[in-house]
Amino acid sequence: MNSGRLISREIHANIPEIVRLWRAERFEPEGAGNDVHERLAKGMERLVEVFVEFLQSQETVETFSRGGEVRSLVREISGYQHDLGWDAVRVIDDFVVLRRSIWRFVERNVDLAALDGGEVARFFVKLLQASDWVTEAGLKAFDDIVRDEMQEALGQAAATDLLTGLPDRERFNRLLLPRAIEAHGRLVLVVFDIADFSDTVAGGELERARTALRSLSDTVSGSVPAEALCARFGDDEICVLLPEAGSEGGYAVAERVLERLAENPLGYEVDVGVAEYPEHATDAAGLVRQALRALSTAKRVGGSGIVVAR
Repeated sequence: MNSGRLISREIHANIPEIVRLWRAERFEPEGAGNDVHERLAKGMERLVEVFVEFLQSQETVETFSRGGEVRSLVREISGYQHDLGWDAVRVIDDFVVLRRSIWRFVERNVDLAALDGGEVARFFVKLLQASDWVTEAGLKAFDDIVRDEMQEALGQAAATDLLTGLPDRERFNRLLLPRAIEAHGRLVLVVFDIADFSDTVAGGELERARTALRSLSDTVSGSVPAEALCARFGDDEICVLLPEAGSEGGYAVAERVLERLAENPLGYEVDVGVAEYPEHATDAAGLVRQALRALSTAKRVGGSGIVVAR
């Protein structure tokens, strides 16, 4: 049998053993059973499978390709490394130890002296080339994840309303609401509006208006379930998204907020508009329009009313 084929066959038949060697160096005993550890180990198994294909091929490290699948796998592995809190040094070590585990397994289980020297050299060169490529690609993918996370954090900080500490309207409209609609088959948007807020600001009572908005924000945030998302919707509005809820759920939250405000009055009436996706709208913009239309009706009626879109 071809010497290179023998080596690749032995590796392929014993991938779990190779990954076990890798685990022994990379994971502390107390980390056993950690879901992310397990996903990372599975990623390494798939990486060894790819190496076997590379070893059996006549391709070089520059020409070997699986339609972007290898880079995608490396990015996936980098995500697990990031989730585990690895730094760049540990990322490199993961791939170095995997290369060492493969070499040690072959050295122990294959009689290299009995094989053609050229084929053994070819295996070793391909192992080094593959390891160097994966390490470089993995570091780049890891750096990209860290950079994207930092940019997102900066973006979130910039898109956070300083008065209430909630996401601002731009971030809500551009990012949070579309994501929620994509992730959930059903949700409800509830918008709370402070009546006569603009008149108070125009009259110079800015601190009174700011205090009222902060109090409304705190009351809304403290009245919704953990999975809900609150945001500052406008100058005098706070909104909440309730995933997997319908109009009745939105109405119940609105009632709860108004009851709490009755116990600790803002000094203003608060009107509420409620709209449900997909009952009242088929997209994010439509949902906002319907909620504002319901709010407009509530404001015309007055008296801290709650109106559900129709």
